[in-house]
Order: sequence, then C-alpha cells, then structure tokens
Amino acid sequence: MSEQNVKNMPEHWSALIGAGTVLGLISLIALTAVAGWPWVSKFLESSAPAWIQAIGSVAAIVAALAVVQRQHTLELKRRKADERAEQVRRLRTLRVVFFSAARTCESVARSIGHPHVYWPLEAAQLREVRLRLLSLDPMQIPLGKLVLLIEECVMRLQNCAKLVEELATPRPKDVEEVIRHALMKAARECWLGLYETTGVEAKLIRGEEIESEESVFDDFQESRRQLDQIRAAFQ
Repeated sequence: MSEQNVKNMPEHWSALIGAGTVLGLISLIALTAVAGWPWVSKFLESSAPAWIQAIGSVAAIVAALAVVQRQHTLELKRRKADERAEQVRRLRTLRVVFFSAARTCESVARSIGHPHVYWPLEAAQLREVRLRLLSLDPMQIPLGKLVLLIEECVMRLQNCAKLVEELATPRPKDVEEVIRHALMKAARECWLGLYETTGVEAKLIRGEEIESEESVFDDFQESRRQLDQIRAAFQ
C-alpha cells in the first residue's frame, strides 16, 4: 500500500460512514413503503434530518482527527529517517578516519629500521590522524562503545607520536621493536574501531535499533578476536 493511500484512509472511512447512513435511511424508506411501518414514517419525518446532520458532523470530526494524527505520525517517521541518515553519514566519516589512522600506524611501523626516514614528519602524520579523531563531536556518536574506542585510539596515537620522535636519535634494535609493537597495537585498535563502526552502520542501514550494551569491554574482547580471525584470512 502506497503512502498516499495510507494517508487517504481516514477520508475513505468517513465517506463509507456517510454512505452507510444514507443507505440505511433509504432502506428504511423502502421498508416503510413495503411494510407500512408507521413509526418509521414518523421517524423519517421528524428526526431523520437531525440524525443525518449529527452523524455527518461526527464522521467529519473523526476524519479530521484521523488526518491530523496520521500527518503527525508521518512527520515523526520522516524525522526519524532523517536522523538515521545523518547518523549513517557520521559513521561513514568515522570509518574513514579509523581507516586512515590504522594505515598510518602500519606505514610508520614498516618504516622502522629503514634508513633516510625523517621521523619528525612520521610523528606529525600520527598527530594529524589523532587530531581528526579529536575533531569528531562525541555527542554526535550514536554509540558509547565507539566513543570509548576513539578515546583509546587517541591516547595510543599520542604515545606513538612521542615514541616515533625518539627515533630521530639512533636507537638499539630492541627499542625499535618496542616502538614498532606499540604502533601495531595502535593500528589494531584503529582497525577495531573501523570494524565496530561498520557493524553499527550496517545495523542502521538495515533499519535496526542500536542500543548501548552493558558489558562493552567484553564486547571489545570478542570483537578483537573476530577481527584477528578476519585479518588472518587476508594474510
């Protein structure tokens, strides 16, 4: 059934009520003519016009109220659809930022041990993706677990930027491995953010409701496990 047909249902019901009233009166007239019922004749002469007017007025009021209620319902649905579309747009932006942060961490990690790398520039790239995450308004993020992931990634990116700056001075191999490990852990958390954001976006697109889970940290552990399985399949 189309939206226009749904909107016209109250008008259709009022027309049916009116038609039923008129049909009933015509039937009474026919019965009076055939059966000769005197009380029906008196009713038609005295009260029928008033009853027709009263029923018509009630039907018109009911139809008007139904139209107003239907318009209000449609307006609420439209606003909810607009809000859902806006949330999807925000999640897509967040997904891109998480992806960029993860790739940047992995790129810097792969550069460790290579000569002729300007480490202040690498650190600046980490700070840049950190600022992109910080620029997102947490009040506009539709799920608390995503806000927690953003905070986690922001802290890891800040620490990694400081560690990478230390590579401007030659460091032992074991120190380089510690920094590389920190970068890969930061990348993993950013991939986790991408994974979780994609799942929430998919729910919104399917029209499902999203609610904050009580044990988000347990969910993170399960998500990390699933993410590691997915990434292992591509390696």
